[in-house]
Amino acid sequence: MPSYRFCRTDDIALLTEALNACALVHFPDQDPLSADDFKQEIRELDLWCSSCMVASADREPIAVVSGAKREHETLIHRIGVRPDFLRQGHARHLLESLSQKLAVLGPPRMLAELPDDLPRVRGLFEAVGYQAEQRFADFILRKPLAAPAATRGVGPASLDDLLRYEALDPSVARSWERAPETLQNRKDQIRGLAIASDTRVEAFALFRDLPGSGRREIVGLGGSWQRGEGGADAAALQEIVIRVACQAGALAVTIPRVSDQEISWDRLESMGFQREQSYTRYLGIPDSNTG
Repeated sequence: MPSYRFCRTDDIALLTEALNACALVHFPDQDPLSADDFKQEIRELDLWCSSCMVASADREPIAVVSGAKREHETLIHRIGVRPDFLRQGHARHLLESLSQKLAVLGPPRMLAELPDDLPRVRGLFEAVGYQAEQRFADFILRKPLAAPAATRGVGPASLDDLLRYEALDPSVARSWERAPETLQNRKDQIRGLAIASDTRVEAFALFRDLPGSGRREIVGLGGSWQRGEGGADAAALQEIVIRVACQAGALAVTIPRVSDQEISWDRLESMGFQREQSYTRYLGIPDSNTG
């Protein structure tokens, strides 16, 4: 009979093995996860070992779920079942067990950001009561963007600067990767550009260059236009900042998991970005009467 257990901080080696054998095995284009990679996710995404669970048979992992936890919500970061143990109810049991734990310990909100091209995975979450809430998409710039004719006062801006001036509107839907907490955790990797007036930040872009990947990620976008301020020129200022941020030499530019509240997808496509993978965020609330 399979055994199930929640993990501890000394289970990183087990979790790494389980994630590779049960989750990443289904994505052969992704690199295997190392213990150092897992520790980095703990630091940057607030992954909690106590919100991770492993199912084992004959002392080998056959299913795994990993959860990242913040004050008000837990993200199901990865879930997977070893190929020879699929369709035996293990993934559902893991989700329901985590839900029962969080019903007691909190936080009450449970999230999952699921690729739209994995209907079986989405069906699993829907079967245990999760409901679709928000959509995100990856964008990539395959051809260089022309620099703006005038930079209109674009200057450097740190994440601390933007937070100090409350430029990251909390009402804007952002994926876990782009949430203010993640940006704070990655602060040393992130640079920013902004156009500011005397009273507010009119437009900004936050980005990081990933060593060895040849890629620049734009990880935060916003400005006065998100609050309906700044007049007709506000969205144009955002485009100027994006164009300056894209002057990255030989680096490819991507915008991962962005919502259409953070920036209009139509506007990105009109600038030359191409939409790639899309995702749906699902919301589940633990049932306090479960179990």
